[in-house]
Amino acid sequence: MCGIVGIQAHAPVASELYDSLIHLQHRGQDAAGIITYDVRMHKEKGQGLVRDIFSKENMKLLTGTVGIGHTRYPTHGGFGHGEVQPFWTEVPYGIALGHNGNLVNYGELAREIQEGEKRYLNTTSDTEVLLHIFASALGQNGSPDSDETFFSQICDAVASVFHRTSGSYSAVVAIVGKGLVAFRDPHGIRPLSRGERNGSNGSTDHIFASETTMFHSLEFEPKGNVEPGEVYYVSDSGNVFSKQLGAAEFTPCIFEYVYFSRPDTMMND
Repeated sequence: MCGIVGIQAHAPVASELYDSLIHLQHRGQDAAGIITYDVRMHKEKGQGLVRDIFSKENMKLLTGTVGIGHTRYPTHGGFGHGEVQPFWTEVPYGIALGHNGNLVNYGELAREIQEGEKRYLNTTSDTEVLLHIFASALGQNGSPDSDETFFSQICDAVASVFHRTSGSYSAVVAIVGKGLVAFRDPHGIRPLSRGERNGSNGSTDHIFASETTMFHSLEFEPKGNVEPGEVYYVSDSGNVFSKQLGAAEFTPCIFEYVYFSRPDTMMND
């Protein structure tokens, strides 16, 4: 169980990602990380509490109007710095992914990726496996000529994740030069809320997070959930797409309600 957040805005998002991780600190106190992008990817992560990892100096390096953040409660993988999320890969485009959940068929998938697909796994984290499955499927498509085409390719990649994985996962994904993606497993085991914020110039900013606790302070209006089996894509140009690829029986984790989540959050309506 971890905390994840993704923001696409019309101003730099680093400080709002930091504030969001403070609100999600209870979901993971082992480690935290932030990745943003402008023309390139920028990252900062470490072990410990959010306030101890990020400083004024390293926050200045996290430039860009799209980014994702993660607080870690380790349920899979090791405890070293290399296991700290978000994870990223250079191919295709440059993709960073933060994940809350557990892949129960991790061992089988790790063997397939390393032996069958000849990809190197640098950690024992199931999040790295999730990243490789998504990136590999997305990389099989050609260059998109529009946001609509790219969303179709994203849906194919997420469908591949749904087909190959078993377990729980809510994920936020930043794709360099393309935008922000969020998706949730078909059973909706882990929560994923979404919100919007309208600017005075008519622009709309978007947030996806494990809980809604930071929405009020950041002036985002809650817009419900990423539904089980649903994928969202907010492009760099501001276009928003969503599609439910296939939901199964809704089986949310009871620990979220009685133990893990803050009492001031709104979850699954």
